[in-house]
Amino acid sequence: MAESPRPYLGFMLDVCRHYMPIEDIFKLIDAAAVCGLNTMHWHLTDDQGWRIEIKKYPALTEIGSRRGNSLFGNVSETEHNCGFYTQEQARQVVAYARERGIDIVPEIEIPGHASAILAAYPQFGCRREVFQKGVLREIDMPYSYEVVTIPGIFPNLICAGKEESLRFLEDILDEMAELFPGPYVHIGGDEAVKLHWRRCPDCQRRIREEGLADEEALQRWLVLQIGEYLGKKGKKVIVFNECLSGGPLPEHFIVQHWLGNDLETAAFMKNGGKVIRSDTSHYYFDYPYSITDAFDIWSAPRIPHYAEGAEENLLGMECMLWTERIPNLNRAAQLLFPRLTAAALKATRPEDYPSWEAFSAALEETQEKLTGLGLTGAPKELWRLSPENREADRLADEQIRSAPGMEKVEREECRLLVQEALEKLLHQIGMPRSFALQVMDCAFQALPGYCGASYSDGGNGAEILAEQLLTAVKNKEEGPWEAIPQEIWIDTMKCFTRFVNEHYRSLGYYGFDRAFWTTRQIGARLFRIGQLEYELWEENGQRAIGLHIPSDTKMDMALLDESIEQAREFLKTHFPDWAQVPMECESWLLSPALIPMLPASSNILRFQRAFDITSVAPEPMDVLEWVFRLTEAQQKTTPLEDLAEDTSLQRSLKAFLLSGGKVGVAKGKLARRFSET
Repeated sequence: MAESPRPYLGFMLDVCRHYMPIEDIFKLIDAAAVCGLNTMHWHLTDDQGWRIEIKKYPALTEIGSRRGNSLFGNVSETEHNCGFYTQEQARQVVAYARERGIDIVPEIEIPGHASAILAAYPQFGCRREVFQKGVLREIDMPYSYEVVTIPGIFPNLICAGKEESLRFLEDILDEMAELFPGPYVHIGGDEAVKLHWRRCPDCQRRIREEGLADEEALQRWLVLQIGEYLGKKGKKVIVFNECLSGGPLPEHFIVQHWLGNDLETAAFMKNGGKVIRSDTSHYYFDYPYSITDAFDIWSAPRIPHYAEGAEENLLGMECMLWTERIPNLNRAAQLLFPRLTAAALKATRPEDYPSWEAFSAALEETQEKLTGLGLTGAPKELWRLSPENREADRLADEQIRSAPGMEKVEREECRLLVQEALEKLLHQIGMPRSFALQVMDCAFQALPGYCGASYSDGGNGAEILAEQLLTAVKNKEEGPWEAIPQEIWIDTMKCFTRFVNEHYRSLGYYGFDRAFWTTRQIGARLFRIGQLEYELWEENGQRAIGLHIPSDTKMDMALLDESIEQAREFLKTHFPDWAQVPMECESWLLSPALIPMLPASSNILRFQRAFDITSVAPEPMDVLEWVFRLTEAQQKTTPLEDLAEDTSLQRSLKAFLLSGGKVGVAKGKLARRFSET
């Protein structure tokens, strides 16, 4: 299919949060033509409403188009909450727009923002795995769905694992493709939090069968399936840029960039992919003028930074109008004009307006035409805000957004995003799935409106681990971990998986019993860098960097030296006051009692010789935990005669302990390179 030679100049109209009568849509199409636009992106489905008739699935409009009083801020709770467009009305909109040189791009959200869809057809949502009483159970209908009456992000997704879900989407798209003959179909893909997918046996089976890395890759897989299906119908697919999180997309996809994933978008463009820019910084017109006024649009760079070097792949721009706090046409007009005109002029004829005065005059000329259509835009004092007017506009917008109950809505949305980050972290650190489910569900229960009726048991430290990881995630987003590199963050957090696996090796079931220790990791006072951990320790004005040897450390002297060098550079950058603080280690590995038991070439003894020993204590018997993998409770009940003898070190130490010897621990200061010992 040949690419349209004209640039993409569009605006997006969300009719889900507030339904817009068809007569008002006609007025906006007229206005778009006056402004010089050629595309209307019609956002027809979301959590708060399904707005287009699908004959094969009548419940989509019978149930999905209706909701009760809605809380979106200090706006009407009853105005335009319900309604949908018949297929005949959709054809009227398409024809009306075509006569004015405007294409209609319909959007059906896949896979997220699906609450209204699932309220009508819950069978296309996910099943759920829960870990209860030591057994993994599958729950067929674990969640309840409703057409949402508040703004935000929700975990309700179309199941990507069920074949019948794909057929359901294809049936809908069959009717959509027939209704909208233009070249594009938009399938969304933004803000799809994967909580249900991570718990779904069908989605997890799909991930395994397709050899996918994770749930982000599963979304990419689903998007590719839908894209291929629509491609056979002669359609190109537009998706939001979150869809690049699971990996690159083929060139026949078009990415709409609104927020984040800048590097992925840049790479997509450099490989030939086409992008529509809708950056929140300049193209979100539900935002107040205090965030983006017409002067900001005029003075902005014409090419976004992610498109530099690949400008030829910038398909065009689209201005967004999300309608949570826009219940009617009058409010829409105030926010759209003159900013919609400004965006069109900036995209097409910036050289004609070298000064703000010339640009403003062109806006005024267009504004007069729009007034003739019955659309009253923003007063001129909002076009280029003075500091005083900017603050007044900001306060007015804050008043619109504020209402009793909104603080709770916003708090729950933030908590949901923290839950998503927690669950991604559990995957990144390789937590065993059966225990990860318990940890995830312990945390998820704090959101009873979303978590469903069935969830995994706690116990075995899962609740404590959930609490600590939630703290860690918050500290990474806005806290002591925030500026620290991602790879160090992940390597450090892997201690939780190591401890859970060690618990399994000792007791035969997963659990977490190191909460007394991991407060250091979650508070960004202990870091894993290469083979070693480094703790920033301070007491009574004395500082030391404690060296810890994780159980998976490789006793390779070159790797240990590399770890020390990396740690010093890390400290120099992130904790400069600690860069020259001495490093100390307190461990059974430094105990002189080991010397006669091991050959001089032993890596353990080479490790010892890098330190100047400052003290030795016969207790505690850490060797029982680290060499024989006995928990504190097991140490009290396991006779020395029953200690394992699977390795030469275990055999030597067992004989030593049976003879009455004590390994204990020693403390030393790092004095030389490991490779020099």
